[in-house]
Amino acid sequence: MSAGPWRVLFADDDPTAGFLVRAALGGGDFALTVVDNGNDALARLEASPFDMALLDVEMPGLDGLAVCSAIRRRYGAGFPVLLVTGRTDPAFVEQAERLSATRLSKPVDWAGLADRLRTMLGSPPR
Repeated sequence: MSAGPWRVLFADDDPTAGFLVRAALGGGDFALTVVDNGNDALARLEASPFDMALLDVEMPGLDGLAVCSAIRRRYGAGFPVLLVTGRTDPAFVEQAERLSATRLSKPVDWAGLADRLRTMLGSPPR
């Protein structure tokens, strides 16, 4: 984990989600990097360290599950991954659990997101 603001990677192909995550996490405890696809998410993870990843499950090209799988191969199960999704089907839930990923249901509670991330990263909500 970083000593300063937590470095968070957010990948979502919806520009509105990118805008909303910037409003929810900008400044303060989080240093946010936003990309709009899974390939760029993996490239950013290779280029610099992050403390956690928030991944939209439904993206063109590499989806959030594929990116999470690559993260697990490289960093293991201890790297926090939050899958942002509207899916609740048993096959998806099982796959997310196999990947040791936490699920964040859509619609996202943007107002509560920072506290949720703080909790996942080991700091109590403010």
